Amino acid sequence: MPDLHKSQRMLLRSNAADAAGRNLGDFTVELLFISTLAADAFDMGLLNALGTLAFVAATLPAGYLVDRLGPLQVLRLGLGAKVALMGCLLILSAAGALSVALVLVLATLLGFCNVFSETSQAAAAPALADERTSMARLIARLAAADQALSIIIPAAAGTLFALLGAPPLLAAAAALLLAAFGTSCAVRGKTATRPTETEAVGSASRQGAFAAGLRYVWDSPVLKALTLSVAFSNFGLAIGSAVEGLFIINELGLGAAGFGLYAALGGLSGLAGALLAPRLAEKFTPRELALPTIAGQIVLSGVVLAAGFAAPPLAIILLVVHAAGWGVLILVFNVSMATWVAEITPEQLLGRVTSARRLFTFGVVPLGGLLGGGIGAVFGIRAALGAWVLANVLGLVCYLSLAMAGRRAQDPSVDEEVPEP
Repeated sequence: MPDLHKSQRMLLRSNAADAAGRNLGDFTVELLFISTLAADAFDMGLLNALGTLAFVAATLPAGYLVDRLGPLQVLRLGLGAKVALMGCLLILSAAGALSVALVLVLATLLGFCNVFSETSQAAAAPALADERTSMARLIARLAAADQALSIIIPAAAGTLFALLGAPPLLAAAAALLLAAFGTSCAVRGKTATRPTETEAVGSASRQGAFAAGLRYVWDSPVLKALTLSVAFSNFGLAIGSAVEGLFIINELGLGAAGFGLYAALGGLSGLAGALLAPRLAEKFTPRELALPTIAGQIVLSGVVLAAGFAAPPLAIILLVVHAAGWGVLILVFNVSMATWVAEITPEQLLGRVTSARRLFTFGVVPLGGLLGGGIGAVFGIRAALGAWVLANVLGLVCYLSLAMAGRRAQDPSVDEEVPEP
């Protein structure tokens, strides 16, 4: 029997090193792209588009391999490939041999590897949970580390890039990813008897193993409810993010400095959420956290919409309220959703279910960004902010209707209908 507590620590350390290396590498590549290679707006758009394409193309294969080979095996493969790719970036950068095309290719391949490693990290949690550390708390800790490092690393990397240039930062990113790979090799999960897919998911597995995650989500009202609620949350956030900066910088006249302070406050809120989420995951069930966090997003996005119609002093206060609450709320929401999915999904399907959900929950982000920009350009910024609120309302409606349908399917007594005479 493996020492699960030690394996949990190793997974958390590997995840933290991976998150640090990933954020440092991504941020350095973006700065390198702009400052050293003189990339234009088209090149930057292409870089973002290829990253999205990598995610969409890799998510289902990643889930399939996680379930077939095991999450820890896929995690090591993904981290090892990232070390090699980051090493290539480092060598080419130090030799002055990088070009826009080479960066696009390597960044796209890194995007594929990120999907494999992140999917396997999420799927590994059930095999490492024990009576001392529940699955919910382990997932919360993984998410908290990602959130904290996504704020800390870019804040420090900008100054270091100006002082040292790209090669030292790429070397540090490669070293962090190597540490993540080495630590992941020490993780040992439980070896449980795994039922056949036919026993676990019935007709879904008989229709083909590769897409079983998609079918399992589609056949489960609760999983559909959780997936759609997160998808609409991300969709609305993408709409709002497309115009939020314009609203703060131009319409309120706060400038880049004001927007920076607003982003910093949101970052501090995210750090507070990273500290709070593991504790809430222990005290409340995912079902108890889901509805308040979904409804809370309607309230806080509505606060930004209200700021659009308020006088500048009140508008600034409303934006501070939003920034202070959003980071905490969204992190707890994401942790509760991920925990609930892991609890109700058979372990041998968790990789494919996770990747199938990510296909929808992250695949809507580019569409939301385009829609938000289009609405803002044609109908104005306030209309786009209203669309953000509407997306969160739709997420709540989907959650309530589909989750209730799932409860009725499991327990017919939920319906208290008057019997027919």
